[in-house]
Amino acid sequence: MDGDLLRQAMRRVPSPVTVVTVAGPEGPRGITIGSFTSVSLDPPLVSFNVQHGAQIHEALIEADQFLVQVLSDAQAHLSEHFALPGRTSAEQFADVPHRLTPDGLPILADTVTRFRARPHAVHPAGDHSLILAEVLAVEENLEDVAPLVYYDRGYRSVGGETVLARTVPPVNRASSETP
Repeated sequence: MDGDLLRQAMRRVPSPVTVVTVAGPEGPRGITIGSFTSVSLDPPLVSFNVQHGAQIHEALIEADQFLVQVLSDAQAHLSEHFALPGRTSAEQFADVPHRLTPDGLPILADTVTRFRARPHAVHPAGDHSLILAEVLAVEENLEDVAPLVYYDRGYRSVGGETVLARTVPPVNRASSETP
């Protein structure tokens, strides 16, 4: 199987857009992640992938805690910003509305949801590391904001709810017939 074929097929799979932030040894760091997913409810686990060569890679693996922040549909510029490699901590956060927690974690303004997590396990996965994280707390934006989604090489907003189409007639439970 060719990696380019996989990349092409995955373009047809929508994914949430998140920025993971951490208090690194040289200051706060952030990275755009498109592989965020829920793994388990008991214990509460989420996962995401980070490329081995990413500046933030070691900081995430060694961190006591980090934040996974789901971007709103008005924050595509932040996705692009945190996807650029080679920036210093100061350059990453210079013009980005944020605040630091007492323990130095950068909180981005106006995100949809924030997950405070700690590393649970790290697994090698080709040229990436699969990071399993235990969720310690969740903070949601109480305003009506839609999440940012990446699909077919572009950013999208979540549209309206679709109607569930039934292809099989519903079972009539009142029937006296026995199976």
